[in-house]
Amino acid sequence: MIERKPPRMAAYSEAALTRGADLYQTFRKLVPLDAPLAADVVSVIARETGLGERRIRELARRYRSKPIAESLASRPRGPKPGSRQAPPEVLVAIDGLIEEIVLTKVPLSVREAAQQVRYLLIADNGDYGFDPGIVPSFRTIERIIGEISEPQKARFMGSKRRTAHEAHPGEYHSDGLLDVVQMDHTPADVILVDSTHRMALGRPWVTLLIDVWSRCILGFYVSFGAPSIFRCGRAIANALLPKQPLLESLGLEIEYPMHGFFRKLHADHAGSHRAEVFRSACKTYGIDPDVRPRGPAHYGTHIERLIGTMTRRMRLLPGATGGNVTARDGHDAEADAAMTLEEFERWLVREICRYHHTPHEGLGRVAPAQMWSTGVESHGPLAPPGVDIEQLTRRFLPWVERTVQSGGVKIDHIRYWHESLAPRLGLKVMIHYDDRTIQEVYPVIDGVLVAAAAVGNYPNVTRPEWDVAVAARRHSGVVYQHAGGQAEIARLVHANRQEVLNAKSRTRGLRDARKRLEREGVSHAAQPANQEVSNVPSWVSVADLHDEGWLKWRD
Repeated sequence: MIERKPPRMAAYSEAALTRGADLYQTFRKLVPLDAPLAADVVSVIARETGLGERRIRELARRYRSKPIAESLASRPRGPKPGSRQAPPEVLVAIDGLIEEIVLTKVPLSVREAAQQVRYLLIADNGDYGFDPGIVPSFRTIERIIGEISEPQKARFMGSKRRTAHEAHPGEYHSDGLLDVVQMDHTPADVILVDSTHRMALGRPWVTLLIDVWSRCILGFYVSFGAPSIFRCGRAIANALLPKQPLLESLGLEIEYPMHGFFRKLHADHAGSHRAEVFRSACKTYGIDPDVRPRGPAHYGTHIERLIGTMTRRMRLLPGATGGNVTARDGHDAEADAAMTLEEFERWLVREICRYHHTPHEGLGRVAPAQMWSTGVESHGPLAPPGVDIEQLTRRFLPWVERTVQSGGVKIDHIRYWHESLAPRLGLKVMIHYDDRTIQEVYPVIDGVLVAAAAVGNYPNVTRPEWDVAVAARRHSGVVYQHAGGQAEIARLVHANRQEVLNAKSRTRGLRDARKRLEREGVSHAAQPANQEVSNVPSWVSVADLHDEGWLKWRD
């Protein structure tokens, strides 16, 4: 069923409003609001206004229900807004076709949809076959399509487009500094190059965290890898801890005081945000992981607008990709790319600081840095003293559960050992791992993440690189098997089986022959007479032999 927009109000003309104002003076003086309209009063109004009795009584009813001058103005002529003049069966058919053609995930343009609807209605070989004279024109069908309510259209849109077509009253409230922080990720609209050969690598991912109350960018993280638990943890650690060490490593001499432990983290419905390891790490440090419902982006309006602001600024960089295909038309972003990841990070930090000092419309033209300074005065310590940075960063690493064996714990066919695992043989432990290395993992021992080293010699590579090497090695094994190894194994297995079967057959035959030579057991039946067999041979002469044989054994 199609939901339609409320019909628009017909606007009164200036002449009609002027006439209504003139009549208002008379009606206000003579027409009672809570008593019948007497005949003599109608006569007086008729003499003063020149209106007939029927028109006076109609205006009097309108004036009593709404005693203002507008009620006495002449209503615009023409059909009532929202009315449709076609036969009912045609209107029902139009609604059905619009629901089938327009209300889809990939709708047609309004003009094409209107043409499809009209042609299907008048086709003499179709399901309807209406006379073209009773079917509305293309323009009328376009107007009918335009009357579909925005919320109904929104149900068939993606989350990004749907937000603009739905009502979203209210606001996401924050009680003060570091009360609510929103986090989201986006691919940067710029292509970066490697630091050695300056060859194009691709678009990096940027993660940003914004403090809702002050609108300050509390943390950031840049990586070529897609958003994951590991990268979310790095971004949160960036937001929680002072940034001076990071600025020094980038060679920047600027002020970036925004950091601190916050109360609630608001993020979208991504799998990394809902992961148990991520949520437990947040709660370990007093952060409430508030994952918003799947779909519409209006729940994260602050971070969404911030990401839009930052990505638009990236269009100034060499290698900028633009916001869509049209913006990239005729522009080779890869050939124009010139910035490395480190150079882009320095640019991003400067742009973040520039944003902090720019007046913000949502704050009443006050800069986010001003709001931060105001909030810090009454907030207290931004971070608890003595925070173990190493433990904090390890907490946000992904983890698996393994049983401690005599040789340690095994992850991806690599054994790891730490002396604290010895008393826990046979027990399961939680082990965090860093995708950037296979040299060590971090089992949780009595609430502390210790570093367990790999047992054996392994290359200093990342875990994805190791997985690729292992997969390549396994693939070479599969190729060898298909190239003849598997056939050779089958031949050897068959030969061994035949050897076993032959041995069993020979053994069974000899055993049966030996059984026949053994005497029978004791029985009630009479035993056959024993015949002594002489072992001395008896010979005959050659002359006594017949033609069929000249030598035979005789008993």
